[in-house]
Amino acid sequence: MSRRFTIALTLVAMISLAGCLSSVGSNPEPVVHSQEPVEIEDSNPETAKFGHHQADDEVDTPVPLENKTPRDDVNVSLAEEILKLKIDDHRHNNDVSTLVSDPRLARIARHHSYDMATRDFFNHTNPDGETFSDRVQASSYACGGGGENLRGVFWNRSYTQTEEELAEVILRGFIRSPEHNTGMLLPSHDTIGVGIYIAEDGRTYATVNFCDANPGEETEP
Repeated sequence: MSRRFTIALTLVAMISLAGCLSSVGSNPEPVVHSQEPVEIEDSNPETAKFGHHQADDEVDTPVPLENKTPRDDVNVSLAEEILKLKIDDHRHNNDVSTLVSDPRLARIARHHSYDMATRDFFNHTNPDGETFSDRVQASSYACGGGGENLRGVFWNRSYTQTEEELAEVILRGFIRSPEHNTGMLLPSHDTIGVGIYIAEDGRTYATVNFCDANPGEETEP
């Protein structure tokens, strides 16, 4: 059954290089691209449940990937979990509540990372014109508000040889960008989905989706 709901989505992207990832001529200072918030019109404010409060049969997320990487020298699931914990620590250090991890939201994020890796693009909007809001709506995952952070790095460089280092590099990139950092620290964001995909050549795409599953309610630190 289709749902009509409001999603205020702040779409911001961070990349290590302009355009596609490349190991040649990399820029030590990331280039930041920002997009204006997107609102879905004709919404229904009576939607009963949002985000992680929704039952599984109310959400139609993409099928799980068979593998998060074709490489055998990295545990992507571990890197995702460490990144989630690091984001929580960052929020805690800034007096903001920790986040609920929803594997369904993570699956939406991970499919976008996979899409970017396999079709060689880096953007919130894929080559078919689908946006973050399109991906969330297609899954009937209801957010009272939300955002998407993107980060592109390389696995198995001198500074990303462990899952801990990979997660730290992704987090530090977000923190250095005021737009990304603001999104990570929004009190209204209470749900997170982390999806990483690492290509055979080491190109690493991290998509972090945030959602407000309690729209209209005050969030305690």
